[in-house]
Amino acid sequence: MKDDIVFKLKAELRKIRKGDLLRMVLNQKERKCVLGGVCPFLFEYRRILFCISEILGQGCQMEKLHFDHEVQGEGEHSQKPMKAPDGPWLPGFG
Repeated sequence: MKDDIVFKLKAELRKIRKGDLLRMVLNQKERKCVLGGVCPFLFEYRRILFCISEILGQGCQMEKLHFDHEVQGEGEHSQKPMKAPDGPWLPGFG
């Protein structure tokens, strides 16, 4: 039952123009991602959190950040903390 609601809300979000969707996200406060850190892409829509980056087909930006950090750190054992992206960054959206 809850899955049906989530799928319907995702479909509603996909129908919204990209620019309007990003404006809606920017008008909300940033939230903590399950993967760690504050993510500017989490969007509360009808009391459910969605990753707008995934809705727009870009994949989770925090997941990409973790993966890039792991790949870069395989040869180097760096203890530098990861830096989350500053503000919404979606390549290909101008």
